[in-house]
Amino acid sequence: MKWWSNKYTYPLVALAIVTSVGLQAAWLTQLFQAQRIQVKRDLEEVVRNAARKNDYLSIMHGRERSENFRNFFLSPEWLLFKQSFMSMRGKGIGSARFSSDLDKDSAYIDISLRVANQKPSSAKGKKRISHVLDKGQTWASAMAADRHDLLRMDSLVKVECMRNGLNVKTSYVLYNYDTGKPTKASTWKAAQQADYRSELYAYNMNFFFHSYQLVVPSINGVVFYRMRYYLVSSCLMLLLTAAAFIFLFRVLRSQRLYTQARLAFTGNMTHELKTPVAVIEAALDAITRYELSRDPAKLENYVDISKVQLKRLNLMIDKALNLDQLDNGAIKLRPELFDVQQGLESVVTSMRLREGSSAATINYIPADTPCFVDGDPVHLTNVFYNLIDNALKYGGSPAVITVSCSCDAEQVHISIKDNGPGIARIYRERIFERFFRVPDHPDIHNVKGSGLGLHYVKQIIEKHQGKVQVRSELGKGSNFIIDIPAYHEI
Repeated sequence: MKWWSNKYTYPLVALAIVTSVGLQAAWLTQLFQAQRIQVKRDLEEVVRNAARKNDYLSIMHGRERSENFRNFFLSPEWLLFKQSFMSMRGKGIGSARFSSDLDKDSAYIDISLRVANQKPSSAKGKKRISHVLDKGQTWASAMAADRHDLLRMDSLVKVECMRNGLNVKTSYVLYNYDTGKPTKASTWKAAQQADYRSELYAYNMNFFFHSYQLVVPSINGVVFYRMRYYLVSSCLMLLLTAAAFIFLFRVLRSQRLYTQARLAFTGNMTHELKTPVAVIEAALDAITRYELSRDPAKLENYVDISKVQLKRLNLMIDKALNLDQLDNGAIKLRPELFDVQQGLESVVTSMRLREGSSAATINYIPADTPCFVDGDPVHLTNVFYNLIDNALKYGGSPAVITVSCSCDAEQVHISIKDNGPGIARIYRERIFERFFRVPDHPDIHNVKGSGLGLHYVKQIIEKHQGKVQVRSELGKGSNFIIDIPAYHEI
């Protein structure tokens, strides 16, 4: 499985991420194009509705209460009919006439078309519409009325846009109704670059001077606004996918490191267990081979050696069992009034006896006042043993260990300092992980260990509502500091 993880996992995950991003991009692109089409349809409907309303408003004077009048000129069929007429004017129509006349009772609409048998020449093919001015109208008053209707048409377009949620910047182009040419070439040229241009619409029923065309320079803002939930959901999906893959990478990496550490732990623990067994085996073999029962002094020495090794073996087994119980939550503390200084002194004394033949020095600096905690004596003693044992293993040559204790009203402070090579910054947090061991230092000659001691220390101290931290610099030794809440009578 290792070859698969190293060779294929990362490329496959990268391919999955790229594929996911590509699919999301393709989907959003298609959705963007579909939304652009829909926005254009909505804008066309806006202009169509505004033209229909403006037709009605341009001729409704005195007829506001006529339901028949209103229903006809506000009907989509009327608008479709009028737009069809405008469209046919460009299909080879020789001439076209569209006029209206109003009286108190009715509205008369006169539409006439002349279709030539052959395609008219450019000179004769100009479309013409008759503008009839009566009832005292002048050309100036007719143009002013037409301008009024144009402004109302543009206002209705803006109102319809707001009503339909189309928050866009608009303008318009006017075309000569007879010739179909724009009245201003500059506005027409600017409109050619716009995202949307509507069909041409006549905007009143009194005069047919101009046609109205709505121009929207950009519709992307509306499109993105309509897509906002899709964009947010797509971004969230990509972020969640990326977060899931990152989490997966970390889990895989942690699992791989855990597996490596477990294998290293198996090797180290096997070596640790093998050493006392080998010593005991050698001692028993010597007792049997050399008949040491006749030499009580040597017999007692070998028996003492075996006892020490058995005790060491039992401590290693207890360490592994206690850690497993801690991880499973099965271990139960039995707190009682515990004198920290007495516990430290007993551990320091036993460690001095164990290291009596070596050059190691253990200095103990007690507090001036008793330091009590509400703790489990067995586990706290094991914590002190682990830290001092590590200091002896990884201390300098010769090892100099300083154990101190102090307390105040709230906390008991314990410090175990060595003169070893120190711990690099990148390892200071990881040394409390299960199975983790700092890589070998040139000054440390293959010191064996299980990688369980400091993890056990942290677990026990945290169960006592305390904390443990390390202060260390390369070449200047390490200082492990424990803070435990002081005992208070309830």
